[in-house]
Amino acid sequence: MKKVMGLCNLYSPATLGDLTSSRPIASTTFLGRYAMMDFTLSNFSNSDIDQVGILIKKDPRSILKHLGSTNVWNNNTKLGFELIMYDEKNANNPLYHHDLNNIKVNDWIIKRERPEWFVIAPVHIIYALDFRPILAFHEAHQKPITVVYTKIKDGKSHFLNGDVLTLQQDRIVEMQTNQGLRSEIDVSMETYIISAPMLESMLTNAQELSPFFGIKETIQALLKTSTIMGYRFSGYVKCFDSLSSYRLNSLELLNYSVRKKLFNPELPIRTVTHDTAPAYYGSDANVANSFIANGSVIEGTVVNSIISRNVHIGKNARIENAIIFTDTVIGKDVMIKNVVIDKYAKVITSKQILGTDLLPIYIKQGEKT
Repeated sequence: MKKVMGLCNLYSPATLGDLTSSRPIASTTFLGRYAMMDFTLSNFSNSDIDQVGILIKKDPRSILKHLGSTNVWNNNTKLGFELIMYDEKNANNPLYHHDLNNIKVNDWIIKRERPEWFVIAPVHIIYALDFRPILAFHEAHQKPITVVYTKIKDGKSHFLNGDVLTLQQDRIVEMQTNQGLRSEIDVSMETYIISAPMLESMLTNAQELSPFFGIKETIQALLKTSTIMGYRFSGYVKCFDSLSSYRLNSLELLNYSVRKKLFNPELPIRTVTHDTAPAYYGSDANVANSFIANGSVIEGTVVNSIISRNVHIGKNARIENAIIFTDTVIGKDVMIKNVVIDKYAKVITSKQILGTDLLPIYIKQGEKT
């Protein structure tokens, strides 16, 4: 296989509402154990892509904290690397602060390593795959760009503002914004295989198209002059672009038949580990269909919920369809339903907090109520 560099792209405009007001989606807790970016980094690692750049848009502190030594996702610690790529030059100018300019500012690593292909993948779209068959497809067709896409049947409510593709024999002929008009669509996973000469051309000539164009917009413009291929991925794919989608997509994975579509023993998802004691369950604890992380103390009832590390659920409390972040305390006799609670919160005096599936309630980091 040719020399490949992976670029973990944190430039999507997708947010999780208040949950990502002070942290990027990339480092947001997922399933009580992972960070969202773990899936992209693990996909690179599982595909033997050991040279990885992380394109950071903002809030680098939490990214750096989660990455640590970066060796968790690196199969080759002598030749591999995970490089933080940050565009200080344009960080305070939103029009120019996009992924293509980030790569341009940090192109020294490309000049040093001279990769022949680039795999560029987002963090707000979750999937587990081996990139090697896609790279073989890219090589066989000998075209400069391959876009990975998936077919969905709920396009009226999912992947809104994503790219709907029109294809003819694996060639993309049109990309349009998903406005929720059709249910069944072929939608881009915002995952691209780009040959080195094409990326170099994009870095050099993007200004001629528009100085405000990032990778996505440049690829759309190149449809007029270049042959761009599409590779269909038929596995589990979910887009996280709102607090509601974050909660619903997370809780869906409590279902084993769904979970096994994402978690494949042959494609393990790696993450940073913590030396934490096992969870403790009191004599009156009642837990059903939930993820409970290490260090938690459960003395009440937890149903269809995700509990992160070091969470304390008090006696006679009931937690249902909720996600609770690290080091949160839920007092006795409290009822929580359809709620996302950020870390370090304390819910003690408020005895009933009820949201809905489409409008979950969010409790801020460190909130006391």
